[in-house]
Amino acid sequence: MLSDLATLYPDLPISYQAQCVYENRHYDCAMFNHGEGAEFELSRAVSANPFPPIALQCDPSDVVYTGDFISTSDVEKTDFYHEFLKDHGEINRAFGVIMHRHGRDSAFVAANLPRTMTLREEEHVRHLFSFLRPHLQNAFSLLLELAKRDCVPANTGFWLNQIPTAALLVLPDGKVTHFNGQAETFLRTSQLIYTDRTVRLAARTQGLQNQLHAALKKASATSLPVGPIPMQATGNGGPFFFVMPVRHKDQIHPGLSPFLTPAMPLLVTLFDPADAPRPSQKILSAAFGLTERECLVIQQLILGFSLKEAADTLQISYNTARNHLASATSKTGARSQADIVRRGTQLLAKLGDGPP
Repeated sequence: MLSDLATLYPDLPISYQAQCVYENRHYDCAMFNHGEGAEFELSRAVSANPFPPIALQCDPSDVVYTGDFISTSDVEKTDFYHEFLKDHGEINRAFGVIMHRHGRDSAFVAANLPRTMTLREEEHVRHLFSFLRPHLQNAFSLLLELAKRDCVPANTGFWLNQIPTAALLVLPDGKVTHFNGQAETFLRTSQLIYTDRTVRLAARTQGLQNQLHAALKKASATSLPVGPIPMQATGNGGPFFFVMPVRHKDQIHPGLSPFLTPAMPLLVTLFDPADAPRPSQKILSAAFGLTERECLVIQQLILGFSLKEAADTLQISYNTARNHLASATSKTGARSQADIVRRGTQLLAKLGDGPP
């Protein structure tokens, strides 16, 4: 839409920006009719742009005119004017449409008016942006809503139940949206972590509560896993947990990421070594028709050991272990070692563990 508009009005500098309004930190930017290299020069600007902070002060239900907040003469006195605006049409005012804002971040489209633009031309631009405002805002809201839905994994209940430990889907504020059967049991019996009346993950001690909130906040902000975090005092052993983003913010369009990250779900997995599942040889044998030795090899792989480590543990040669794995893979119709481990893990997660 903006490129078509820029083609229709070749003398009107138009820009789209999603950025932190108090810093020259752009998440996404597109500039039209500003001259060659404008985006690169803008990214290298050191001085503060006087226009973006207006996005947090204005009424987004109307077209914003920067002259209502800062005069053209004051704009021309800023370092940013001499660093960037002066060389790109002597821009000293703008009309803008605020499409979304959250905290210090805002996404907006602006018609940047050159110093030489006449009042008649300026009024035409105002009417044009008044017509475009609801369409631009609705289009951005639709994109944001679709991106939000895309952030939530499909078939949540199904894939959570494939995780062979207590697992919950939690928002950064601690609100629990989904959990598997193991998590339900863990939260019902644990003396450390529970869900409060607002269905938020909470701890029974202030220290653990602080750790929990810090882990959720860090995983949400960095899109990186956090943990393991012990639930008891250091040195005492016992249960621990991990927090992992379900989806990395780099997988989201950069223009939408700053407005979605605070609401992106996190996967919290809870582990209690005392309740660690023990693979059942009988279940594997009955389900897949494997021999005792084949079951033992698969069990070791499910526990996370390499094939060589499995061979050493079972006191057999590496070639023998490899033959057992090949036979088991053929019997189950699995495509690879990882595939047969996945199938075995899913089976044991559903049917529980038996005697070692």
